[in-house]
Amino acid sequence: MRPLLTAVLLALAPATALAQSEPAPPASPPTNPGSISPPESAQAQPVPNPAPGDPLRAPGDAAPAPGGGAPVPPAPPPPAPAPAPTAVTSDAPVREAPRMAYEEPAAGQLVSGAPLNDPNVAVHVVERKQFRDQGRSELTLYPVAAQANGKFTQHFGTAISYTYHLHENFGIQITPQYNWFTDESAFNRELIVKVREEAQAASSLLLQYGAIGGVEVTPLHGKFAFYDGVLAHYTVVINGGVGAGVTRHQLRPSLEDRPATYGDTGTKMLGSVGGGFRFLIGDRFTLRLEVRDLVYTAKVDRVNGCDLNDLSAISERVTSGNPSLEGVSVGAGCRLDRFEGTDPRTGETRLLDAPLAKALVETPSSDVLNNLGIYAGFSVNF
Repeated sequence: MRPLLTAVLLALAPATALAQSEPAPPASPPTNPGSISPPESAQAQPVPNPAPGDPLRAPGDAAPAPGGGAPVPPAPPPPAPAPAPTAVTSDAPVREAPRMAYEEPAAGQLVSGAPLNDPNVAVHVVERKQFRDQGRSELTLYPVAAQANGKFTQHFGTAISYTYHLHENFGIQITPQYNWFTDESAFNRELIVKVREEAQAASSLLLQYGAIGGVEVTPLHGKFAFYDGVLAHYTVVINGGVGAGVTRHQLRPSLEDRPATYGDTGTKMLGSVGGGFRFLIGDRFTLRLEVRDLVYTAKVDRVNGCDLNDLSAISERVTSGNPSLEGVSVGAGCRLDRFEGTDPRTGETRLLDAPLAKALVETPSSDVLNNLGIYAGFSVNF
């Protein structure tokens, strides 16, 4: 019996060796690799060495049954248990997402509708106003205030303005002004010399100096680009006020051999309205460019404090040939000294101005004169 069993085993040995040489199918990877190690029961079990006397039994072959019966196949390994899900707690570290490097946009690329890296396009950031106006004082100097509508008169002067900003867009203002050059225009002088006519007082009254108090509002604040990289801040200003000013009128025009003579026409009520731009420089200084219209009454009822009756009595002395004004009855406000003596500038008697002053008062005008001027200056804020 034993020789027969040995022959059967020798016949089955080549088939068994061929089956062992084929590769086993790969095992499926675990659901969460590396999180939990497989239990020891799922690890490969060591294969026992073949028993003595069975040199041809390969590892993993069925062991012979005891007593010479049919071979018993090996028991399959138990299935590996599924890995338990890893619980995420609030203390678990959070891995940051990798940061991507910033890449400069290519030339001509549109970013929010604007081309970058284009020499013809300058992109500016929004800048705040350098300083607040509320609660601050502003002292402005206008070195030159020139009349712009000088058809019959011409004024050049200097003005100083003080503004206290009660709020960001509202302030109170006072502006004194002195005109160091006041004269009738060349056109009016030409009328006097060639046609023996001159403009009425409503058009030729001269403003010597005055002061105006009022308010200033700044309804608009903005900025603009200066050249290629400088932003200039500005505010639109609107101002107005009332005040008083001292006026005079030309009596005799200037000629080649003598200067002009003037008569004081008294204090007139002034009104002012204007507007312009205020440019901010740093945190304390501003530049101003404004246009102001000074409005004052042109009615002339007195010259050098003398009314029509006073001037009539003075003119009678002139026609009588008496150069002295002694004994002339005039009012308390009439200044006779302005018509007495000799004018050192002309070398002529001042009595010659009396008939011209009388003619000016005889035809009074109730019109209003507009003196439109351009004011350019700079200011300090404190």
